[in-house]
Amino acid sequence: MDRKSWKFAQVGKTSCSIEIATALARHYGRRTLLIDLDPQASSTFFVMEQENWKLWKESKGTTYDLFEQRGKGFPIQDAIVRDVLQTKAAVFGFDLLPSSPELVDVDLRLTDFIGHAILRDALEQVRDQYDYIICDCPSNFNPVTKNSLWASDAYVVPTVPDFLSTYGIGLLQRSINKLFAPTTSHHAMSGPVLGGIILTRIRANVLLHAAYCEQVRSDYPGHVFKHTISDSILVANAADNRLPISAISLPKGSEIKLQDQFKALAGEFISRIHHIRSLKRS
Repeated sequence: MDRKSWKFAQVGKTSCSIEIATALARHYGRRTLLIDLDPQASSTFFVMEQENWKLWKESKGTTYDLFEQRGKGFPIQDAIVRDVLQTKAAVFGFDLLPSSPELVDVDLRLTDFIGHAILRDALEQVRDQYDYIICDCPSNFNPVTKNSLWASDAYVVPTVPDFLSTYGIGLLQRSINKLFAPTTSHHAMSGPVLGGIILTRIRANVLLHAAYCEQVRSDYPGHVFKHTISDSILVANAADNRLPISAISLPKGSEIKLQDQFKALAGEFISRIHHIRSLKRS
């Protein structure tokens, strides 16, 4: 089954999720759904004003409601914010299923609940409407994160060039392999593959960054994105302004460089996912 979902984890996940989703829609005309599965709701508040989110939460629902209802009868079509950036920028084709801080309570209740297919089953209602469905997950390996993995064909790992972040890639891989390994109760499932590792917050003049980047490329040959993202305060400013760098119509200075980087990253994302889909079909 072509699940079309792509999980982002580790460092810089929210900025990468938002910027790639925006670039896919704006620069490549790809219909993209971003699902915010983090109780911090960082992706949600990146692109939605708090008052608008409150009204949406009360009238339409969020990922909290999806899991609280175990997906049964949840109107996912209504809960999706269509063209979420349209009031701020000429970006169409980027939709959002928002999150809520209440999601942390659901996560605790799901601990002893075998419900890995909640998200996967709910997405069957909208899967054919999108070229890509991207899940922005919390960095911990909780039941909601596991749900995203069960619904995904691949996971993508943004990481900064330091020891703890790059060490976490291997830990994540082992956790995923364990999740889909055979047990006494079920056979091994076909889990998501590593879709790529994105090196972010790169400082070109820091030798240690260059060394860690080369180490990651050596440890995971063929899995590291060729295009990287530079370290810049402009990324944080974009979140404060609730306008992705990839959505700015007339960028200037360093904004141009960053926008070009995210555009190139989204283009490489398309190529990598196309390759994965081709392998799954063969």
